[in-house]
Amino acid sequence: MKLKLSFFLIIALLAGCANKTAVAGQGEYYRQEIEKSKRLAAEKEAQDKKQITIVEPSYLTEEQRLDFSKLLGIPYEDIKNEKLYANIDDWMDTPYLWGGTTKNGVDCSAYVQDIYQKVYGFELPRTSIEQFNYDIKAHFSGQKFLQQGDLLFFRLRDEDRVVSHVGIYLQNGKFTGSNSPKGVQIADLNSKYWQDRFVSGARLLKNL
Repeated sequence: MKLKLSFFLIIALLAGCANKTAVAGQGEYYRQEIEKSKRLAAEKEAQDKKQITIVEPSYLTEEQRLDFSKLLGIPYEDIKNEKLYANIDDWMDTPYLWGGTTKNGVDCSAYVQDIYQKVYGFELPRTSIEQFNYDIKAHFSGQKFLQQGDLLFFRLRDEDRVVSHVGIYLQNGKFTGSNSPKGVQIADLNSKYWQDRFVSGARLLKNL
């Protein structure tokens, strides 16, 4: 009798050990499967992010970027909106012509109108006074608040009514415009000539 009892006890212990081993094996299997799922999910997320990354197109050559950095007096890396500068470069040195709208000659408002349309998809009126009146609430006089893309308005002569000239602010106190007699250029807003004639800035591009 004792021998039979001992035999059954041994069988029970062996069965228990086998069950524990099986459970332990199953636990390890599930742990590995969970880790595998996490790894695959992380890889998929990284792949998705890679696929939706938007690469900005390059509009300028290295030489053009260097030229603009020198003209503006800023580091090479600070030329951010290449599309803007590429369109400025396309017009650069075009002669000034009152009423002109082509590369044979362009006035200030036609030049600004073209840049705004091509770079920002923003339709401006044709003349500087119409552009000035487009959104009076967008005007400000504090030049320290100027940002790239802001319009700049000037009164060139005492007899002019309100404003007679417009340009686009760039960076570091510089702006672009079709300025008589030199034509399309990058000019220094801080010079006495432009400071004496400055009326206001205007931010029509609200997302800047």
